[in-house]
Amino acid sequence: MAGLGQSDALPNLDGPFRPNRALDQGVRLAECPAPDNLVWQDDHLLFTSGNAVLLLDGLHDHGREAEPILRFENRVTAMAAAKDGSLAIGLGDAGIAIVGGEHDGTVVPAISDVAGSVPTALCFADPHTLFACLGPEEESKRHAEGALWRIDLRGAAPLCLASGLASPSGLLLRNLDTVLVAESARCRLVECATGLPRAPRVVLDNLPGHPARLAWGSGNTIWLAVVALREGRVAAEPYGLVVRLGAGLAPRASLHGRSAGRSRGVTSCLETRGELIVTCSADDVVLSVDLAHAAES
Repeated sequence: MAGLGQSDALPNLDGPFRPNRALDQGVRLAECPAPDNLVWQDDHLLFTSGNAVLLLDGLHDHGREAEPILRFENRVTAMAAAKDGSLAIGLGDAGIAIVGGEHDGTVVPAISDVAGSVPTALCFADPHTLFACLGPEEESKRHAEGALWRIDLRGAAPLCLASGLASPSGLLLRNLDTVLVAESARCRLVECATGLPRAPRVVLDNLPGHPARLAWGSGNTIWLAVVALREGRVAAEPYGLVVRLGAGLAPRASLHGRSAGRSRGVTSCLETRGELIVTCSADDVVLSVDLAHAAES
């Protein structure tokens, strides 16, 4: 995932960002180094750790271990699932590999001429069309520029839709015309066009931390993972935070793991069957939170 940026202002944890311990009270589903990139495919939960894609079956059977189903020579930097069952897997400077579906075996080579630029976030519009954020892989490259690309897996030339993105770390198709991009270094969300290059439009600014992955929730809401809080001009420490955004992208509620807890460094999240699954990279754990119980606390 893209590195964290720096910010001048301390975070404001009031209102919908009021701290709680909802993540720390979650159930541990799996433990592995720096889990990330949660996706739901064929009634199974998939996520990544290092150079592997793992499958976690039976979410209510907490004694089960995650099973590696794919391994690569490179570390997995991003992953997305399409409705036809295929996966797009970002493999650092080795590009993007497609596994399953009509384009199984396709490898999209590095499409950026910016040194050190790797796939940091992916999402499908359909099984033939992939959106990819490219940005810095190493955490030392703060505020490094990234870009959003549209990739036609049928062979047309990739199209750069937006450039100058500050460490893009999350990507979500909002509708046929727009995608949301989480700019980690600028602590904000921007909206980009899917058809033609256009300057990004800021839709949610001044987040209390550095955003990571985005995922759809129930009731037309969106979940946003936040990997660390803003801490002025010093390096940000991992923190556990997931924000629920309403239909207009206004923050409605949040789930926290305190800095001294066991659910820090939230990189991705996924809602399924009344539960929120969360990957906590700093504490090497995948958690499940009962959303009905969390709403009461």
